[in-house]
Amino acid sequence: MRIVTELPAYHAAAAQLPVTAVPLDPAGSAQVRGALVVVPGVGPWWRGILAARDAGAAAAIVADPVTVPPEAVDALDMPPDIPVIVERPRLRPDVAADALSGREDGPTLISIEAAAASAGFEAVLRDAVGWARTLAGAPDVPPALRSAAATPHGRMALLDAGLPGGAVPVSVLAAVLQGKRCGGLVRVLALGTVRTEVTIDQPAGLARVQRSTADGGLVAPARFEASARLALRRAAAACADSREVSDLRELLLDAAVVSAMSSA
Repeated sequence: MRIVTELPAYHAAAAQLPVTAVPLDPAGSAQVRGALVVVPGVGPWWRGILAARDAGAAAAIVADPVTVPPEAVDALDMPPDIPVIVERPRLRPDVAADALSGREDGPTLISIEAAAASAGFEAVLRDAVGWARTLAGAPDVPPALRSAAATPHGRMALLDAGLPGGAVPVSVLAAVLQGKRCGGLVRVLALGTVRTEVTIDQPAGLARVQRSTADGGLVAPARFEASARLALRRAAAACADSREVSDLRELLLDAAVVSAMSSA
């Protein structure tokens, strides 16, 4: 498969896979036809998805979208008819699978702490909401906002995540860090019969999942695969199997909750 991208991380990831990466030529829509197009997550990334679809791309990847403004929601009201993988380095599908593994029942309480510099704060907060949605066992249901407080220094919110009648209370505390530190920090604690703790320290390259029960504790094996490489593999698999992916829909669900938190 041919990969069309301008991002160095994806050129490096493509070199490790049986694919060919070529730079994007804005005037060369022919090279996009049948290719997997990587859209940078800065700027109007939603237009990049639609442009790739219109040019005949086989699939698209959005690399860590920074914002999801109302314009993006309106533009994607009708989902594009090609697979769209959303790379969310702080909410990786493989790490989420590790966190869900070994849980025979749902959590009774979820606590989430997050922090990021102002430029990446919205994206980190979205991923925090995504962790609540994922660990509550209802990935297609957006958490319901019960109360929230917003200041220039952060956000605090109480959510109900999961299916109606079995919702799990969730507390979210997110802080805006000073400076221009890249990446973000997310710490998730899901309590219940199994205690699951997820720690994501993006600047340090750390993604750790710990599970504890009455019988003892277990640390999941470290994931060394780069986030870009994982996104490429998922996109290639979606094309090969013609499988539906829910990344874009889930991103919009989490963005709607964050928008409500910020305006509460």
